[in-house]
Amino acid sequence: MERNLLIELLEDGEKVSLYSPHFEGEEYSEFEKFLLTNKDTYPNDVKQLVYRLDIIKRDGAEDRHFRYEGTKRDRVMALPSHLETTSLRLYLINIQAKILILGNGGLKTTATYQQDENLNRQVKTLQKIDIELKRRENEEVIVVKGTELLGELSFSIKED
Repeated sequence: MERNLLIELLEDGEKVSLYSPHFEGEEYSEFEKFLLTNKDTYPNDVKQLVYRLDIIKRDGAEDRHFRYEGTKRDRVMALPSHLETTSLRLYLINIQAKILILGNGGLKTTATYQQDENLNRQVKTLQKIDIELKRRENEEVIVVKGTELLGELSFSIKED
């Protein structure tokens, strides 16, 4: 099954801009769904993740702020970093330390994300989006200019 999506700008920043995938037919972007799903159940964790995003927007999106997730071939990372502790994981794509594409996530109760059906699905979705973004960057359909992602930001990915 193919799903259409738009990489939607959430916040334009001087050092880092925040985007999120917004699937066709859904009311909210993936990051908005993450916040809405978790804000009441895990308010302190959500606050900590939003605080970390504020620091990243101010200082830049260097690797030290994130956990590496996914594979060496993709740009999928997670918040919080190894320096912080929360029960939640927020998955994202980090493009040139200037653009974060905030996905979804959830409660981390297993040793690895692959052991949890929801977390594994969230990472795999971002990996597919990252593959398509890289393809479009290579073909110059999408261009990174500073903290802006310019070009055709609507496309489809295959879902399992």
